[in-house]
Amino acid sequence: MSQLSAEPASFSPEFERYVDPAGHEFQFVRVRHENSRGLGIHFSAFFGAWGNKKRTRENFKGYFHRLRMLGTCPDHDWLFLCDTYGFIENGTYYTGKAGDLFVERAMLAIIAEEMRHRDHGYDQVVTVGSSMGGTGALTVGLHLGVAGVVTVCPHIDLDICALQCTKYPEVAFACPDGDPGSPTNFGITRRIGMLLDRTSPEHPPPALFVQSVADDAGVHHEQVLPLVDRWRQHGGKVYLDVRPTGGHTSDFAPRALLLDAIDRMLEREPIDPGTYQRDPRFQGQPSHLTRGEVIIQSVREKLTLRRRLKTVKGALHIRSTRTRPD
Repeated sequence: MSQLSAEPASFSPEFERYVDPAGHEFQFVRVRHENSRGLGIHFSAFFGAWGNKKRTRENFKGYFHRLRMLGTCPDHDWLFLCDTYGFIENGTYYTGKAGDLFVERAMLAIIAEEMRHRDHGYDQVVTVGSSMGGTGALTVGLHLGVAGVVTVCPHIDLDICALQCTKYPEVAFACPDGDPGSPTNFGITRRIGMLLDRTSPEHPPPALFVQSVADDAGVHHEQVLPLVDRWRQHGGKVYLDVRPTGGHTSDFAPRALLLDAIDRMLEREPIDPGTYQRDPRFQGQPSHLTRGEVIIQSVREKLTLRRRLKTVKGALHIRSTRTRPD
């Protein structure tokens, strides 16, 4: 399995740009490995508190979450996508602005261009993401009928995210009338459910792995559990990994766990969430930290993010492609 693979001696991702017909620019990263199998498509989440600062947003548009964590695995090729539009240029949940789903269309166009150069179909593709990245992974995974979707604490129903998860401005930006709570905007806010309803037991949705935390307010009980029930009703396989406490976090989804889940999706092998919870190989960070430990962890995360963003900023000038959809 991939989690046992060593990182390659050199890691040289290709930073590129896509420009849509309206002139919107999107950065993405392509990572290819010799003799790899399948494609993992990762969708970045919101920046978080440090990345939301004005200076960070201005200097580091295009932060690619988990780029080194996953991209260094040589068993698969990778495509890292990012949404830098929105209320504070930190994401629209991979939708767009005022009902125009230009971000979603751009993601699909970038992926379509990538697939044109591959010798396999979407049955060898897995989409991956957490939080807002989970929204993108679910949306695109349903659109394309991929082999599997791997998500961590995904945001699913955007009206609930707006009203219960402090994301009102981000969701309002995407809605035609700016009202995330209105049923008239379900085409935006409940898009994942609408795409899921296009599937059936005869034509089921992709296999789904979702890790969720029981005390993730506004997400676990309100969004994840209803999605799991509907996914199964439509004939899809679901592997649900529930952790009791921790809130809205990806601390329980280390590299080994994500790579194992991706591998199993591509190989059509079952996933045992209990193994992820018991096996030391798949253990993430502890759910209960002292205040001092929280501060130390926060500083480390900021330093790591700063190093990654510096790498991205320095590499973005290397290559700029202007690819347009057919």
